[in-house]
Amino acid sequence: MLPVLVSLAQLLDAYFRFLPLSNHVSERSKRKIFICSIIWCIVSIFFYIFIFKACGINAATYKPILMFGWLPYFIINVALLPDNLPQNVFVFGMAAILALLQHTLATNIVVANFQTNFDIIFYEALIYLALFAVSLPLLRKLFLGLLPSREFFNLRPQGWYIALLPLIIVSGHLIRIADDTLIHSFYDRLSRIYLPIVFFMFYRYILSAAENFYDLQRLERNKSLLQEKLTTLKDYNALIQENQTRISVMRHDLRHSYNIIYTLLENNEIEKALEHIKIQKRELEEQKN
Repeated sequence: MLPVLVSLAQLLDAYFRFLPLSNHVSERSKRKIFICSIIWCIVSIFFYIFIFKACGINAATYKPILMFGWLPYFIINVALLPDNLPQNVFVFGMAAILALLQHTLATNIVVANFQTNFDIIFYEALIYLALFAVSLPLLRKLFLGLLPSREFFNLRPQGWYIALLPLIIVSGHLIRIADDTLIHSFYDRLSRIYLPIVFFMFYRYILSAAENFYDLQRLERNKSLLQEKLTTLKDYNALIQENQTRISVMRHDLRHSYNIIYTLLENNEIEKALEHIKIQKRELEEQKN
């Protein structure tokens, strides 16, 4: 039963790590990720059964499974979404912080009620899965809006600093608990609770400030584009006015020329009228050239 609980918990972890990327993934890639994840979940159950039977159920076997069980799912995401590596790293770090918080909450509940290693490990895994199930709507909403703007990750090298920040934050605690001690001190467990809460609050503040910064940049770009369009419209308007002035002058000249031709024809001075027409034609050709 324990391998099933652990495998389901890791599959659920992988689901939440995929949520922030789901809006930028094709349906075909979604199906591939889903199928590969389900297959590995089934394989991992038998793999964990073998490990627990061979090495026993204790901290030395349970902790490595928790700490490295995410890796196949991470490889699946990276292999099928190679253009989103910084985002995958960032989401993994955020999910690791959340998992650390929920594992710590589950451990605190279990320690108060159970004493043997098997009971502590089994019920810790069960409560961890239950916490995920209870908080599913909230976590889904949180992870769907987890990723900052893609502009963050397109920056180099700043984008990688942002992607690695959650993982750097959580790595200190992961190193501290990477031993064969099943239950750490109360203060260690307490720090693993308030660290994620403080970090998430800090992250939301940074994200809000960064979004305001990029909104300001976008407004500046839009302002610049509008100014360029306004300048173009002004030039176009000036050109229209200039053309209208030219047309007005041409109309006046044509009217004057027609009056001369009409007067000459009225006086039966056909030769002079033809000469005037030739002069006008020659001037038009010169202006054209």
